[in-house]
Amino acid sequence: SAFEELLRQWQQPIGRFLFRLTGKADVAEDLCQEVFLRVYHGRSRYRDNGAFANWLYRIALNVARDAGRRARHGHVSLPREGLASEAPGDVACQRAEMARIVAECVAELPEPIRLVLVLRHYEQMSFEEIARLTNTPASTLKSRFAAALERLRRRLQERGLGPEETGP
Repeated sequence: SAFEELLRQWQQPIGRFLFRLTGKADVAEDLCQEVFLRVYHGRSRYRDNGAFANWLYRIALNVARDAGRRARHGHVSLPREGLASEAPGDVACQRAEMARIVAECVAELPEPIRLVLVLRHYEQMSFEEIARLTNTPASTLKSRFAAALERLRRRLQERGLGPEETGP
């Protein structure tokens, strides 16, 4: 069926997106199921204007936000797939540890800047796509992305990762 094809094509990307927003595989899996239930029940409201991905990510974002409000916490996992497996031995352990630290630092970011960072970096969306998805001006998103990168850089430096800042 068409819905089964939709699941085959979109379940993994939406699941990864939700995992990056929540940082918990079991939560992301549950939320992913909820997303596709909403898609199924709301399919009559979708207008085929070529923006299906935006519609789907918008539903996923709303499901994640609803769950976050219910749970009163939000975590993001940022390591890209395969990061630790790309290097042998000790280097793989070091990369895995660094990825864990980065994920923790990102999880501490406020939701508006964390969301832009995840969508831009991991989902590789343009600022215009994120603007349509979040109903936020692209200029605001660019500012939030810059703020996210700066805060992330500072937090990583505090943990001993990244270049040290030199004095004025």
